[in-house]
Amino acid sequence: MPTNKQKTIFLREFETLGYDSRADRQVSKDDFEEIRNFVLSKPVGGQSVLKLEHQRLKARNFVGILQTRRGTTIEILPKIDLAGADSIEKEKTIFLKMLQVWRDGPCRNMGDADIRTMKNFPLLEIFIQMFLADLLELTRRGLARSYSRVENNLRVLKGKLIFSKHIKHNLIHRERFYVQYEEFSANRPVNRLLKSTVLLLQRLSRSVKNQTLAHQARFYFEDIPESKNIAVDLTRAKVDRTMPLYTRLFPWVKLFLENSAPAAYQGQSPAFALLFPMERIFEDYVAHRLRREMDGWRINTQEKILYLVKENPEGRREFQMRPDIVARKRDKTKILVMDTKWKRLNKNSRHHNISQSDLYQLYAYGKKYKKKYAVSQTPVTLYLLYPRNENFREKMSFRYENNLYLHVYPVRLDSESQFKGDQFPECKTGIGKQE
Repeated sequence: MPTNKQKTIFLREFETLGYDSRADRQVSKDDFEEIRNFVLSKPVGGQSVLKLEHQRLKARNFVGILQTRRGTTIEILPKIDLAGADSIEKEKTIFLKMLQVWRDGPCRNMGDADIRTMKNFPLLEIFIQMFLADLLELTRRGLARSYSRVENNLRVLKGKLIFSKHIKHNLIHRERFYVQYEEFSANRPVNRLLKSTVLLLQRLSRSVKNQTLAHQARFYFEDIPESKNIAVDLTRAKVDRTMPLYTRLFPWVKLFLENSAPAAYQGQSPAFALLFPMERIFEDYVAHRLRREMDGWRINTQEKILYLVKENPEGRREFQMRPDIVARKRDKTKILVMDTKWKRLNKNSRHHNISQSDLYQLYAYGKKYKKKYAVSQTPVTLYLLYPRNENFREKMSFRYENNLYLHVYPVRLDSESQFKGDQFPECKTGIGKQE
C-alpha cells in the first residue's frame, strides 16, 4: 500500500464527501471516484453505505473506515448529540462503547480501560491492535490442529497405497509410493484464514507497534499457507465453544476479509473497507442499557412468540412478529414493546420524520400483545426509540385508539443512567396518560 500523501478525513453521518467546496469534507477527484464506484456497486443489506446526491456522497446508517489505494482514509463516525460538544474523541469513545455490546461484533472483550487508552488512535489501528493482541495470545497457547486426509508421492510407504495413481506416477520412479494417509496438522481452514488476515493487516497498518505485532504473529504461521479461496474457507472453518480464543478472533476475520474483498465492477476498488451497521449496533446497545439500568424488569430481544397471521390457507401460522425489545416487569404489572430506529427525527418536519410503516408495525405489535395478555389484564405500552439529536430532545406520545398509546423516545447516547428506576416507563410527555 502506498504511504505517500496519506491522510485521514473524519466524516460524520449525514455529512457529505466530495471533491469541491460544496461538500462538507473534500477528497481528490480520483479518491472520490474510487469510493463512489465502490459504494454504488457493493450494497450492504440492499442499500448503499453512502448515498449519492449531486456528485456528493452522504454517510448514512453505516460507520467505520474506507481506505483508498492512494492512502486516504475516511473515518465515518456516528452523528451523536453531545449537548453542544464537538469532539471527535468523544464520538469515537461512545461508538466504541456501543461496539462493546454488539452481539454480532468482535469487540465484546474490549474493556473500558482499552477505550480510554485507544480513543485517540485511528479506528483501523484500534481494531488491528485488538485482533493482533488476541491472536498472539492464541499462538502462545498453541494453534488448533486436526487430522486431515493427505495424498502424496513419498519415498516411504505410509498409510494406504493408492494403486491406480501409483501406477500412473511411478512407472519410472519405482522408489516412490503414491499414498493416502492422515496427518495431524495446523493446516486447517480457520488457521489459513488467520494467516490471510495477518498478511492483510500488515499491508494496511501504518503503526510501528502493529507492524511489529503482525511480524511476531507471522512467525507462528510459517508452515501454514494463506487461504486460496476465502469464501470457501469461511464456510468450512469450524469454531465452537471448545475454542474460546478462536471464537473471539473469527468475527474479526470475517470483518477484515469480507470487507476487503474487491467489488465486482470495472475499475479499482478501495484497498480496504470496514463498515458497521448502526441499526443493529444501536438495538443491542439500547437492550444492554435497559438490562443494566432497569431494575425489576426482564428484557428480551427479537422475541418470537406471536404471528401476524394466525392461520394461512394451509392452516399454519405465518409472518412471525419480532419486536426488537420486549420488557416485562417482574411483578407482571406492565409490558413494554419496543422497536429501535437509527434515524434522526425532527419535531419541526412533516410527521417528525417518523416512517408510516413503523407506525403500522408498532400498531400490529400492540394489537397482538394486548390480545395475548387480555386475560391477565396486563397493560401493554408501545415505544419507538431513536437517538436524541438537537431537533428531538423531548418524548412524544401518540394515541392509536382509546387504550393503545405509542411513545416516541429520545435515547441519550452520552448518558448511562437515562433508564434508571422508572424514569423510562413513565412517559409523561404528550397526549393522554400512561396506562
